Amino acid sequence: MPAAGSILPAAVRAGQMEERRIEGLWDCAYCGRKAIKARYDACMSCGRPRGIDTLFYLPEDLDAATLTQEEKAKTTNAPDWLCDYCGSYNRADIFRCTKCGGDRTESKSDYGMLHKLTGILFGRKD
Repeated sequence: MPAAGSILPAAVRAGQMEERRIEGLWDCAYCGRKAIKARYDACMSCGRPRGIDTLFYLPEDLDAATLTQEEKAKTTNAPDWLCDYCGSYNRADIFRCTKCGGDRTESKSDYGMLHKLTGILFGRKD
């Protein structure tokens, strides 16, 4: 029987594998534009903001979607929070809404709570 942890690749066991962050995509429910990068909170075609029912998915080419170190530094692992005043999503590390200035402490919802996530934030779109 193999020793505990030996089923992991040797690079992982040796601590040599680097974390990679991949940017998800979403589709506009209003105009139908596809594959909008997750960093954008509004559609570039029609200008409509993504709604609370927006589902994110991974692109087919994961290598091309991998963020650079500079891009990765601008992201967080925590879910975006939803401003109760204007309905805009904001990054987890921001405490005032970027659209209206609303205080995060007065907002009760984040992406994970709204979607009752079970730990899987992204799924491959078929």
